[in-house]
Amino acid sequence: MNIFVFGGILTSLLTLASGLQCYQCQTLAYKTCRDPYAGEDLGDCDDGTLCTKFKTVVKIRDSGYITGWERDSQVVTRSCEPKKGKKEGCIAWQNNGGFTMKCWCGTDGCNSGRALTPATSSIILSCLISMLVFVLVRLH
Repeated sequence: MNIFVFGGILTSLLTLASGLQCYQCQTLAYKTCRDPYAGEDLGDCDDGTLCTKFKTVVKIRDSGYITGWERDSQVVTRSCEPKKGKKEGCIAWQNNGGFTMKCWCGTDGCNSGRALTPATSSIILSCLISMLVFVLVRLH
């Protein structure tokens, strides 16, 4: 029984010990980097980094504005960035009739906008399997 519990804990720790992976793309090069994001450009980051998502939306009033409409231009960058005193969370500010938002997070793939990251899923699955084995051994 102890070997199963040890195996579950070891699997969780191995998942935590792997390097941070963040989505890395920019809308000027890849139109698919916009929101909602499909999430295909997951890359390894250096130690001491956070995943970032930097999004700017501006209102463009070009020739179409004469007829009473305007359009949005959206630029999104997803990358790794050195921590250097930054904390996980977001800041936002208004600019030129639009806004800019920058978010930092510290789990694999967290800059995609998905609720559960692969690392979180692995940890939850490992814990559930360990608990199931523990209960089954106790019943016998």
